[in-house]
Amino acid sequence: MENANYLLQMKGITKQFPGVLALHQVDLELYAGEVLVLLGENGAGKSTLIKILSGAYQPDAGEIFIEGERQHYKTPKEANEKGVSIIYQELNYLNDLTVAENIFLNRWPLKRPGKIDWKKLDQDAKKILESMEVELPTDSLMKDLSVAEKQLVEIAKALSQDMKILVMDEPTSALAEKEAEKLMQLVDRLRKAGKGIIFISHRLDEVFLIADRIQIMRDGERVGVVRTSEAKREELIQLMVGRKIHTTYPKREIEKKEVVLRVDNICTDFLKNISFQVRKGEILGIFGLMGAGRSELAQCIFGVHKMSAGEIWVEERKTDIKSPSDAIKNGIAYVTAERKKDGLILMQSIKENIMTASLDRYSHPLKLNRKKEKSVAAFWKDKLRIKAPDTDTIVNGLSGGNQQKVVLAKWLATDPKVLILNEPTRGIDVGAKTEIYHLMEDLCEEGLGVIMISSELPEILQLADRVIVLCEGRQTGEFVYGEMSQEKLMHGAIGEV
Repeated sequence: MENANYLLQMKGITKQFPGVLALHQVDLELYAGEVLVLLGENGAGKSTLIKILSGAYQPDAGEIFIEGERQHYKTPKEANEKGVSIIYQELNYLNDLTVAENIFLNRWPLKRPGKIDWKKLDQDAKKILESMEVELPTDSLMKDLSVAEKQLVEIAKALSQDMKILVMDEPTSALAEKEAEKLMQLVDRLRKAGKGIIFISHRLDEVFLIADRIQIMRDGERVGVVRTSEAKREELIQLMVGRKIHTTYPKREIEKKEVVLRVDNICTDFLKNISFQVRKGEILGIFGLMGAGRSELAQCIFGVHKMSAGEIWVEERKTDIKSPSDAIKNGIAYVTAERKKDGLILMQSIKENIMTASLDRYSHPLKLNRKKEKSVAAFWKDKLRIKAPDTDTIVNGLSGGNQQKVVLAKWLATDPKVLILNEPTRGIDVGAKTEIYHLMEDLCEEGLGVIMISSELPEILQLADRVIVLCEGRQTGEFVYGEMSQEKLMHGAIGEV
């Protein structure tokens, strides 16, 4: 038996992924009737820790105790049976089923084998919702509910399973202010009912409103635990970003020329009046925490996501971008964050991958110019120093860094004027990162404008000539190289303008 005063205790949790130490000897304690907020920037290890608690990941080292009893569960289902419920940002529900059916999903009461007791299902669902003081028709279909209402159904589902520990991952990120207030009131009622709640959030106003204690994580380690009544905003921000930046990459001085891209007042349902410009030879950094709107902004510029308002100008020419093909014709290229999912066809060759975005440039509709394709692919393989025997090598066997170079080559073969890079060094080793940095600056010297979206503060601070910061779809700051700091960027990222 471990310390029985804790509802939950995680001790010495360590988790390694290929090339990345995600968690290093992390402890966490949670009392019954307490809200513990997990605070930390992107990549701090919060999600990995929660996935270990949920049974989705197994730790390489460390122990979990619930009510003093050592746990050995291996799956989310087993964790659930021990009273652990997780509500992720991506809610887990079935759109075409009712509220009642979702609350008791896969656990519907039976009159006899194979015969569902619909009356009892509805009554049980109503009881759960009444205990939460939530008014929601149990026969409504999930697809007809708001995001806030769907979240309430997820909490009802957790309560229906005798939940002791509830984890909520950025639960208010998609909610309006009034909906967020209602959710906070419900969290308070759950706390008073003796539940232990872990609440992941980066909204400091919200943190101070709801938390009993705050645990701060950074670079896969726990760096502090403070009582909310004793916490200061500046102290929390300092703990979140408190590493020293070691300059591993000396930034080059590159001449900035005329404006190549101008974005005026881009709006969507989420983004609000985003405006900026990029010059030839410039790296513009876009920084923000998860859900800030960085990828949505990139997708608007590239024609994947529809804008409700705003204009995009390339080389002082107003464009009408409604699709990625429109963006490519206007000289815009976009390297997505998920290279394996969106950027590559893993079982095809380097040559085939490089040519996928530019076949129209080098071939006729009825005839492929194989000789030209081969020479183009060979040119980019040499220029980007892709390590492989030849361009017929299958991409799946390459290292992460070389796969990223193939994605870059694919888009550079379209001869872009503007290159958008979303998390360009995610999942690649330090040596490969430096090579990607060199390539980015080489491209700037050749006159490209580069937009770099990155979750890594050191990367942004070392490479970007300017940075715009986003928070919940709003532009909260703009900083130039030499004047920006971790603290300034983090203030903007959590909306502390």
